[in-house]
Amino acid sequence: MLPAFAAAGLAACFLLNAKGTVEHHFVPPPTVTDAAARNLNEPVQVVVRDALMANSVTPFVALGNDRPIPLRVDKESNGYLRALDCLASALIYEAGDDRHGQAAVAQVVLNRLHHPAFPHSICKVVYQGSERATGCQFTFTCDGALGRMPSPAAWRRAQKTAADFLAGEIDPTVGLATHYHTEQVHPYWSATLDKIAKVGDHLFFRWRGSWGRKAAFGAHYVGDEPYQLKLAALSLAHNTADGTVTVAAGTLPTVELTTAAATLTKNPGEHFILVDGGGDGTGLAMQGLNECIGQTYCKVVGWDRRSQTNGAPARPLIGTVAFLYVSDKRTGVEIVLWDCARFNRPVDTQCLSDRNRRWITFQGDLSRAS
Repeated sequence: MLPAFAAAGLAACFLLNAKGTVEHHFVPPPTVTDAAARNLNEPVQVVVRDALMANSVTPFVALGNDRPIPLRVDKESNGYLRALDCLASALIYEAGDDRHGQAAVAQVVLNRLHHPAFPHSICKVVYQGSERATGCQFTFTCDGALGRMPSPAAWRRAQKTAADFLAGEIDPTVGLATHYHTEQVHPYWSATLDKIAKVGDHLFFRWRGSWGRKAAFGAHYVGDEPYQLKLAALSLAHNTADGTVTVAAGTLPTVELTTAAATLTKNPGEHFILVDGGGDGTGLAMQGLNECIGQTYCKVVGWDRRSQTNGAPARPLIGTVAFLYVSDKRTGVEIVLWDCARFNRPVDTQCLSDRNRRWITFQGDLSRAS
């Protein structure tokens, strides 16, 4: 896990028009790969370098005197537990297991809730657009990241941070920010907003003019927290359609994160390892190459050393794989994929997702991998 933010982040997924009006025009999400797609031979690191340069020359704008508006949700209300886990899911998948980064993400969610341009419940803000393959406001809700379970301890910490923000905590560090992205990308919309803060390797933005001032953030929490099927495996509150959950006083509801996902059978030429999250994970690719030298078929599968209760070489759960390298000279296949909640990869296509997880069980039959 990165020190401040998980790699998936909000690379370039906030799509609302940012012209200071209430008109909402959704457009296809820009990504760091857009420039590379125009020149397939252009190295990805050049695109990242250009983004870093563009971001570095954009000056910060002073936060000013506007402070975020606190939100207090009644713990006895019908929607509280759903709101709690919707917010916690955004924190753990967007910011990783880092309290400072989680606070910044929580503040962006709450700022959006209070702004007339966005929905006015936690779940609707976080999962806005998640029913589409593209166009979701938070990438983890539509890129398959929810298939990767956090450790039980990390999930409880995210729930605790979420509970703090539902009880009135604010993070003045990011002010009234409603957008953010990593330094490694430079989405088109960032030039139309005020850059006001940096947390970890993420930059935070607010709308310019009156649309980004406190007077605009007058919308009220409506408490309509819909059932999110995508959270059912992680959240008791989203595990039943009516959301009824009974928990002891003073505790947070949680699911035993021992997912019933299928396990991987180890075959000749396959190597199961433990990996340490953090950084870009390039060393793991080199480890895979070295491990597979001279082999016609080879697969290296890794699980996070810090979350062995949710997957390890001795308990090889498919749903919690953190790294994958596959080399098959018979078919010409060579695949390297990372869990981008743990490793900071420059492009989304290098991240394990529902669309490419089939390669974990690949053994040379391309018809089953397509």
